[in-house]
Amino acid sequence: MKNIDWPAFERMIDELTEKVRASELDFDGVVGILRGGVVPARLLVARLAIRDMYAVNVKKRSEERIVTTTIGEELSGHRLLLVEDVLESGGSLRAAKEYLETQKGAIVGTAALHFTAASEVIPDFSLGQIDAVPHFPWDE
Repeated sequence: MKNIDWPAFERMIDELTEKVRASELDFDGVVGILRGGVVPARLLVARLAIRDMYAVNVKKRSEERIVTTTIGEELSGHRLLLVEDVLESGGSLRAAKEYLETQKGAIVGTAALHFTAASEVIPDFSLGQIDAVPHFPWDE
């Protein structure tokens, strides 16, 4: 498992930010998936100058992923960037995206720093595939 320090993490966020900017998509808000997606989401909000940030919690129950938090705000028609740190299976990202699209009527783009070969989901924005899940600074 590779250890990633804060300066390396910030460089990764800078690179991910540039990929989102290059797409010319105009997001109204960013949603971080609790826990790992919150730190990257917070930095993306600042770098992309997006005002609104939200968080959702996704729990694994047996093989199913369930969104256990709700966002009370009306988001119909909003363009949201859903963020996770690393996609291992992609199940949490898929469940959160379905919740935002079906329950909130939002248009959702997805971002993750990385994804593994086992992930069933490829995010719209990422730094690419990795072999092992790294140890991020907030994992301490």
